[in-house]
Amino acid sequence: MRAVGRIFAALIGFILAVIAAAVFMLAASVGLGPADPADSVWFWGNFGVGAAFAASYLGAMALAPWAVIILVTEVFRLRSVLIYLVAGGFLGALPAFGIAPMMRPLDGDPRRIAILIAAGFIGGFVYWLAAGRMAGVDGVFLTGRQNSKDEP
Repeated sequence: MRAVGRIFAALIGFILAVIAAAVFMLAASVGLGPADPADSVWFWGNFGVGAAFAASYLGAMALAPWAVIILVTEVFRLRSVLIYLVAGGFLGALPAFGIAPMMRPLDGDPRRIAILIAAGFIGGFVYWLAAGRMAGVDGVFLTGRQNSKDEP
């Protein structure tokens, strides 16, 4: 039953991480406010729609590699924030190398590469906050052993 709870925690953490990374990418690209205050309703409406599309695209692209990372960290009880930051940054850097599926290479544009890597760091950190710091808690994946002090 604990494994089911960890699966839900990982799913919620992944969704929150993708949303945080998408909002950061969009904010870094277009800014945090409209140039003219009269356009604020239009700006924030477009920002919300753009963030939703960016999050759906990022989620689709990062699901398979992040699922492998989640599985490894859960099985081996890896809870360090550094692991999630490195993994997120690596996944953010994949488009810079032209490795990411359904994405063309960035041709060395340093601003875009920096935004993607920073978005990966933010996604990894948010995942760690939501689910990663409790990875493998209470021996969810240990089989054949009891976690009690009464054992000889």
